[in-house]
This record gives sequence, C-alpha cells and structure tokens, in this order.
Amino acid sequence: MHARMTQLWQWVVVLCLLPALALAAPTPIPDLHDPVVDTVQVLSADQAQQLRTQALDLQARRGAQLQVLVVDSAGDEGIEAYSQRVFDQWQIGRKDVDDGVLLLLAMGDRRVRIQTGYGMEGAIPDAYAQRIIDHAIIPRLREGDPGQALIDGSALLVGLIDGEALPSVENEPGVVRLPQDWRRGDSIVAVALLAGFLLGTWARRAPQRGVVTRWWHRPVQMLAVVAVAALACAVITPGATAALAIAMLMLVPIATLLGWLWVDGRTARRVLSFLLAAAVLASAVSVYQGKPVPSLALHLLLVIVVAVVLGLISLWVAALRNSWRTGRVGFFVRLVVLCGLSGVYAWLVNRTHAQHGEDAGMVMLIAGGFFLYIAWALVMGLHQRPQTRRARKGERRRRRDDHDSGSGSSSSSSSSSSWSGGGGRSGGGGASGSW
Repeated sequence: MHARMTQLWQWVVVLCLLPALALAAPTPIPDLHDPVVDTVQVLSADQAQQLRTQALDLQARRGAQLQVLVVDSAGDEGIEAYSQRVFDQWQIGRKDVDDGVLLLLAMGDRRVRIQTGYGMEGAIPDAYAQRIIDHAIIPRLREGDPGQALIDGSALLVGLIDGEALPSVENEPGVVRLPQDWRRGDSIVAVALLAGFLLGTWARRAPQRGVVTRWWHRPVQMLAVVAVAALACAVITPGATAALAIAMLMLVPIATLLGWLWVDGRTARRVLSFLLAAAVLASAVSVYQGKPVPSLALHLLLVIVVAVVLGLISLWVAALRNSWRTGRVGFFVRLVVLCGLSGVYAWLVNRTHAQHGEDAGMVMLIAGGFFLYIAWALVMGLHQRPQTRRARKGERRRRRDDHDSGSGSSSSSSSSSSWSGGGGRSGGGGASGSW
C-alpha cells in the first residue's frame, strides 16, 4: 500500500511539473528562407517585397546581410536572448566578416530589437540603433503601422551601412537613459548581490548565536559567491563574463557590508528601506507610462551606489560634528585650512581642464576629489584624544554586559530557397525598445 501511494505521488508531481516544463521550453525559431520572415502576416505583399528588394540590393552592393523577422512573441527568455539565438542559428552575415544585421519585431510582446554582428558594431553602434528604434520605428508602431516601421528603420540601417549619417533629431531631450532591457546577466548579478547581503546579515548575527568564525571566513565566502556567479555568467553570457565578474568582485563586498549594517543599525535599515521603496516607485511609474521596467540588477546597483554615497556623506558629517563638539576654535581653524585646500584643488582642476582637455580634467576631478575627501575626514575626525587601554577595556566590558543582559534577537511552414546565413556571428550588440 505504501509503495502504491509513493508511486501515485510521483505521478502527481510529474503531472504538476508538465505545465512548468512546457512554459520553460524555448520559443522555436522559424526556418530561414527569405530576407523577410513574417510568421504572423502583419506585412502586406508590397511592404514585404520592398523590404526584400532592399536587403537583396544591399547584399549585392556591400555584401552585408539585413534580415527582418516578425514573430508573435519571444517567449519568457526575452527578446534579447531570443534574438541572440536567432542570430546564432541563422548565422546572419558573412563568415569571418560578421556583417549581419537582424531587425526583430515581437508583436505580442510589443518589443523590437536591432542586433548587429561583430563587423557591424562600428557602422551601427548601440546608441545609433537605439535612436533608430526610438525615433523611426516606435512612433510608427504606436500609430499601428508595423510595416512602415520596419521600412523606415531598415532604410536608416542601410544608410548607416553605406556610410551615411543619421538624420538629426529635433528637440531630442538631453538626458542620460538608464538601460531599459533585461540583460541576460542581470538575474545573475542580482542574485549575487542578494547573496552578499544575506551573507552580511548572517555574519553579524553569528557571534550572537555562539557561532565561532575565523577572520578569513568572510572573504572566502564572498569570493565563493563571486566565483559561482562568474561561472554562471560564463555559461549564460560568455561575452560579458569578465566585465560582470569584475563588477561583482567590487559590489558583493559592498552588499555584504550593507547586510551587516542592516542588522547593526536602525538608521541603516531606514535608509535602505527608503531606497528600495524609491526603486519600486520608479518601476511603478515606468509601468504606468508604458515603458519597460529597468532591470532588478540595475535597481540593486543603484541602491548600493546611493547607499555608499550616503554613507560617505554621513561619515563626513559625523567628523564635522565631532570636531565641533571637541572645540570651537580648533574646528574653525581646521575649516579654514580645508576650505583653502579645496579652493586650490578647484583651481587645479579648472587649469588642468583648460590646458589638457576634458578627459584630463575629469581624471583630476575624480582622483583629487577622493584624496580631498580623505583629507577632510582625517583632519576633522582623527584629532580626538585617544582612549587609554583601561578605558577601552572598560568600554568593551560595558558593551558585553549590555549584550548579556539584553533580550534575544528576533528571527510556421516555409519553402527553401537560396537565401541563407553566411556564417556571421554577433556578440549581443544592438538595442531594444517597447511601444
């Protein structure tokens, strides 16, 4: 009887997992038989012929391959990952030249993407691809004319391949855009940062639970988190493994420190909670405006960066407050000296910018600003009279007694033809957009 019940439960589990397995199956890629592959029939015959003639003329004239693909949905993997699979399977562009361009439209997802081969990244930079999407394709899509959107966008792509410049855009807002797409490495970075944060909370509570740890345990654990995340990046995003690994090597320790502060201080919890609430509010505003939500990894990265900046500012303010409490005369003397030093530094930055250009001035601004911050913190914060050994022992004894007396911690079908890929490759360059 027990064996039958076990077997029955196994079948129940299998049946419950079947829908999940079906959802996890990647979206199929249609066969490549023509420069224009329209699986949902949104293009008229004249529009498809115009796009086809344009692609064939480009290939005869320049050798480059422009491919148009229209599908209903890119699936759960997202349009970026799907377009990369299409590019890899179709091998758009010539082998070793990699001069292919894929213009992908997912009607059901309301997403569009331009993906370029390695050889096209100079002629069609990501910023140009984004401009074409924002100013030529998406406006037509919002008007309900996908055919004209593809015609206008592909015409600009052909112009860039031929060496023409993009037309100027009037009244283009001079703002820096945050990335709108869910990159394939975002989830890995987000999980790594979350793991670092949880590692910090556990490390802070371990002594309270009687867990004995060595000084080297924390660095090894953080390196293990980075190593596992880098291995996942090597499997999922091989082209960006090095950059993501370096970023996580710097950000995971910061996330661990924030986890430590989350347990240790009420102020840190309030600040981090406010930043997370602001990130959620920004996502809600993006959804309300019909824009793609910035990625989770980007949100976490911004929270960490803002938290670090606020932490540096709080340390600076604390140093000023301690200096003021120690003595008014000494505080004003140090303040005058540091303000004079800051004025000299500002003059040096301005002179460097005028004589050596913007890049040298920016380097001077960043490097000098770091050392100037250190100077302010040291001069204002490290002039206190040091405690004697007996005072330090008494302070530790009082903290230990307070801890011991405190309460416990809370817990489509298609025919074949001569049109095919030529062995081109893509590293994921391009841009995406929504309408």
